[in-house]
Amino acid sequence: MSYPIGIDLGTTNSVVSIYRGGGVAETILVEGRTTMPSVVSFRADSTALVGQAAKRKLLIDPENTVASAKRFMGDRTKTYEIMGQSLSPIDIGTIVLQKIAIAAQEYLQKEIKDVVITVPAYFTEAQKEDTKLAGEKAGLNVLRLIPEPTAAAIAYGLDRDRNQTLLVYDLGGGTFDVRV
Repeated sequence: MSYPIGIDLGTTNSVVSIYRGGGVAETILVEGRTTMPSVVSFRADSTALVGQAAKRKLLIDPENTVASAKRFMGDRTKTYEIMGQSLSPIDIGTIVLQKIAIAAQEYLQKEIKDVVITVPAYFTEAQKEDTKLAGEKAGLNVLRLIPEPTAAAIAYGLDRDRNQTLLVYDLGGGTFDVRV
């Protein structure tokens, strides 16, 4: 059976989960952790390091390392000049999403194609479009984008049968959203 995964493509860290029924969302480990830094660093041979290894490069090789690219989704003028290549925030997001998808496939022992990706509640249509494009460039079928606080509320309510009103605070590494 194929299960869609949920990806929180965060400004500083990313998380991936799966809901298999029974009221429990399971966080998938990436690099043995529940969160993976949303950081990409490029080696001299142009291969990319992603996650913890890339985060360690932030201080020692900042000119070849990109963090917080999510902040620039929707800005088609923003580029990162790295080793003679011009990379966009979409390109960086694609690399992060590829790493997450590979980790999820290894964890679940299944091919992953279908995903739901969270975005900040304030994201414009252009920012949402770029996030979806990053997922598609990563080879994923983006079923939908949902606001981050909505995803938190859904996860909270997975094992609840009663109607209730929730106030959700989503304080991330680069965003702060509140939703009722």
